Amino acid sequence: MPGDTTYFCAADAEGNLVSYITSLSAAFGCAEVIDGTGIMLNNRAGRGFELEAGHPNCIAPGKRTMHTLVAYMAFRDGAPWLVWGTPGGDGQSQWDMQVLLNLLESNMDVQEAIEAPRWRSFPGTDPAGRELAFELRLEDGFPRETLVELERRGHRIQPVSGHEGAGAVQAIIVDRARGLYRAGSDPRADGCAIGF
Repeated sequence: MPGDTTYFCAADAEGNLVSYITSLSAAFGCAEVIDGTGIMLNNRAGRGFELEAGHPNCIAPGKRTMHTLVAYMAFRDGAPWLVWGTPGGDGQSQWDMQVLLNLLESNMDVQEAIEAPRWRSFPGTDPAGRELAFELRLEDGFPRETLVELERRGHRIQPVSGHEGAGAVQAIIVDRARGLYRAGSDPRADGCAIGF
C-alpha cells in the first residue's frame, strides 16, 4: 500500500504501558523525520480534512479537526488496566469499542474479545467513500435473527465473510492480582502477542 496505519501496544516489567498509533496517508508521510528519533511525522491532514468553508471538518486556526487515529488506555482503581487499538480508518473506534464491550459486558478473555465477530457502519468520513450508500457490514458469526432484525429496522446489511476487513486489534490487560500481563493479537492481520 502507498500509505497505511500502524498500531502497537507494549508493557514492561516495571508496569509501564504504551498504546501507540501512527499513520502515513501516502507512501512516506510528509517526509519529515524528528531529528534524533527516527519518528516520521504523518500527513493525515491531507486525508479526510476539508478546505471548504463551513464544513464541520474544515481546517481552521485553533481547531482540532476530526481524524480516526485513536490509541486507548483504560484504568481500574486509578491504575492502567488495558491498552488496545487498531488501524482501520473509521472502523477504528467502532472495533475498539466492540472489543472493550466484549471484555466488560461478555466477560471474554482478551483473545476471545479480539476474535469475536465485528460490525462496521460504512461509509464514514473518508472522502473516497463519502458519497456511497450507507451499509452495515457484519462479519460471519452473528446470529441470523440479529441480521433479520437489523434489516427490519431499516439497516442495509452487507455480510463480510470470515474475518475480512475488520481491523487488526492488539491488546494487553494488566492482571494485578496474579502479577502478569494477558495479551491478544488479531487474526485478521499480521501481528502477534509476545512475552518474555
